[in-house]
Amino acid sequence: MVKIKGIFLWLVISAFLISSGPQKNLDIVYLTYTQDPSKSITVQWHGPASQKQSVVSYRKRGDSEWQQSSGSSIKPDKFNLLIHKVHLLSLSSNTFYEFKIGNAKETHLFRTLPSSLSESPLQFVVAGDAYRSLASFRKTNRQIGKKDPDFVVVGGDIAYTYSNKVPFKGKEWEIKRWMTFFSEWRSSIVGKGGRMIPILPVVGNHDVPKPLVNPNKTSVLLYQLFAFTEDNLSYRAIDVGSYLSLILLDTNHTYPIQGTQTDWLKGALKERAAVPYKFAVYHVGAFPSVYDYNAKIPTSVRNLWCPLFEDSGVQVAFENHNHAFKRTFPIKQGKIDASGVTYIGDGCWGVKPRKTVSKAWYLDKKLKKNCFSFVSLSEQGCDIVSYANTGEVIDIAPHFTAEPSEAAH
Repeated sequence: MVKIKGIFLWLVISAFLISSGPQKNLDIVYLTYTQDPSKSITVQWHGPASQKQSVVSYRKRGDSEWQQSSGSSIKPDKFNLLIHKVHLLSLSSNTFYEFKIGNAKETHLFRTLPSSLSESPLQFVVAGDAYRSLASFRKTNRQIGKKDPDFVVVGGDIAYTYSNKVPFKGKEWEIKRWMTFFSEWRSSIVGKGGRMIPILPVVGNHDVPKPLVNPNKTSVLLYQLFAFTEDNLSYRAIDVGSYLSLILLDTNHTYPIQGTQTDWLKGALKERAAVPYKFAVYHVGAFPSVYDYNAKIPTSVRNLWCPLFEDSGVQVAFENHNHAFKRTFPIKQGKIDASGVTYIGDGCWGVKPRKTVSKAWYLDKKLKKNCFSFVSLSEQGCDIVSYANTGEVIDIAPHFTAEPSEAAH
């Protein structure tokens, strides 16, 4: 009887949290990257269906003259609102910009990234499995905000809008959940001086209605909410200057691992052979800390993607989905090898942490902890420190400096 009462209380609380998302569409403003972030940024916001103009005014901080750029909007299925996107291009690197939307008086702030590490160091956060529990999400958000990262990569399962375990889904449940995600982001993941921190989304299994759904044929809200380098295409590369490439992939959620995506990955890595720092981010991990090592998706990633990472000089692959913390030994050709790729994760931003596997040959560090990883790049090299949502340092990966892979020569 006590257990039944506890479950009922959890259902009531869950329903309240789900339905208590923000109602003011104009409060939803966020940033992402679709091109080189040292030269551009993409501004997005939600507005009423009657307000169709997509215009952003922007200027360098301290300038008196405003420039304007226009974009486009879409009306997602089932929801009476517009999602706007405007690309700001030909910007100066490592520079603060102010912007405002349409005729609004409120001014927002962002900063472009450095075009080289000699211009300025770069710092960013990678984490996944974000807004499942509002309390855990908020707690981790506060720690991420304190680090003042240049941007954040969210490694899938962003707002948990598709889950069989969530009761009382109303007609507007999905969009309200996303609105809560964006509002929490805006209030807690904020840089110094109120600077807005951009989001780079990666697709996960709880972001789509079913595995391998085709976003070109079926409405998938994730693809309407975020601007991608190419419409409805989740896998892509974001290049920062000539020193960093982020390879963002899809582990069988909207595009299959095998075939076109792997062919694209092979070509994209070959084109970036001379880039000093290359990091991959995707949802389901090749080297899980909780789930079955021999499951279909981890096996496919190990067979098809890991050899490409190894041959092209990818130093770190960030994995998620498992709801724990992990860092592997460097791995090459299925063995521990100092010249191999390190896999860090394991998707535990705003979810309940899980007990990790007791033994796994590839795990150097594993913990049942909410966590995120903070990546620092400078002329001196790369450091990756992982934190619990209490602010405690739980891991420091070995420092490394980067050289172009042999494929560049």
